[in-house]
Amino acid sequence: MTLETTSVGSTGLAKDEYPSLTHANYALGLLFVTYLLSFLDRQVLTLLVGPIREQFGLSDFQFSLLQGAAFAVTYTIAGIPLGRLADRYSRRWIIAGSIFSWSVMTCACGWAKSYSQLFLARMGVGIGEAGLSPAAYSIITDSYRPDHMGYALSFYKMGVTVGGGLALVLGGMIYDFYLAQPSIEWPLLGELKPWQATLITAGLPGFVLCILMGTIQEPSRKGVAISKTSAMDGQKSFPFMTVIRFLWQRKRLYGVLFLGSSFLSIANYGSAAWYPEMLARNYGLSKSETGSAFGMIYLIAGTIGVMAGPFLASRLQRAGYADANVRTVLIASIVSILPATLAPLMGSAESTLLVLWPTVFISMTYLGIMAVSFQLITPNEMRGQTTAIYIFVTNIMGMAVGTSVLAGFTDFLFQDDLALPYSIAAVNAVFYPLAAALFWYCLPAYRASLAEAGNWRV
Repeated sequence: MTLETTSVGSTGLAKDEYPSLTHANYALGLLFVTYLLSFLDRQVLTLLVGPIREQFGLSDFQFSLLQGAAFAVTYTIAGIPLGRLADRYSRRWIIAGSIFSWSVMTCACGWAKSYSQLFLARMGVGIGEAGLSPAAYSIITDSYRPDHMGYALSFYKMGVTVGGGLALVLGGMIYDFYLAQPSIEWPLLGELKPWQATLITAGLPGFVLCILMGTIQEPSRKGVAISKTSAMDGQKSFPFMTVIRFLWQRKRLYGVLFLGSSFLSIANYGSAAWYPEMLARNYGLSKSETGSAFGMIYLIAGTIGVMAGPFLASRLQRAGYADANVRTVLIASIVSILPATLAPLMGSAESTLLVLWPTVFISMTYLGIMAVSFQLITPNEMRGQTTAIYIFVTNIMGMAVGTSVLAGFTDFLFQDDLALPYSIAAVNAVFYPLAAALFWYCLPAYRASLAEAGNWRV
């Protein structure tokens, strides 16, 4: 089957019929807040390791399944059909429904009375959040011209660092507030533990946000590839197997790009999930102290790092590197190896936090430009499904494997709860170099796919 684009330009994006900047920026701002909230709801659990372990008598590995597998498996599997829906139907209403769903399930995590109930509710959070990014990527890509797209997607991806940081800063404050109360009694819910009240509080803002999502403008779809065969003419999206075949024909690019991103996710998610507990367990910091110190690093250094990514990529682009997006991620992966490995081994909370500032800044530069890198080389009708596959691979590896591999090092290899610093260092020392090698390997394939963009053949 031969596909021809209805758009112009090397990226396959139309040069007109974009929303006004006012409408585009409003949508981007609301999507950013939504992504921020999604990370707050999923990451606040990292502060609650101690009380939940104590409540249900869990090991680190069992808790890691709550942090990772319970969320990641349903998040990634549900993302495939929801990504297909994003290629066919109203993206804003898919997002609104997703917000409502994960907010209900975050509150349900706080109602849980057993490990199994908490596990099932955590799975529900994953299903709800799965509908956000495929639809959001598509809206942003269709709302901004190619020269602005990198910054727009990177701004959206700041939700990872801002949301993750606020989850720690606000989560620690909220938990300590409830901990200081002699008792917590809520109407209809009865008596709650501080960790339960913290989770319910985190879930409540989503009910307002899902209403606001209906106010954004749905942009027209651009970079559309239309089949020359009548059977497919006018179809809003391609069948899933057509998408798989398209990606498989370019496996040196998509396969290697997605796997390299997965290795970065293992290092990043694993570290982010266990640093708060390491600071509390090894150095005696309180929840609010841990949340404030580690959360502010993600909030400030991580956010600046995300926005530095497109700036560095644009400098490389002007220097003549067509593969600037992937090349920037390659450089960031190499530079991250040493500080990411040394940070947990510094021997004190102060020294570890000091080294984490440059570590988080460098390691977060890949988030926005990685999203841009494959949006530019994928037909519009495949972007939602391709994004869902990307999320499937990176989150299964990052959230499910990353958090549990790190916990497995602590429980099974070192067999010592106080060995968390060595577990974090070992994971970073292995996976950052592996990621860098894969990004270097896929550079030629990425340049070839950029040249092909707008003239796709499957």
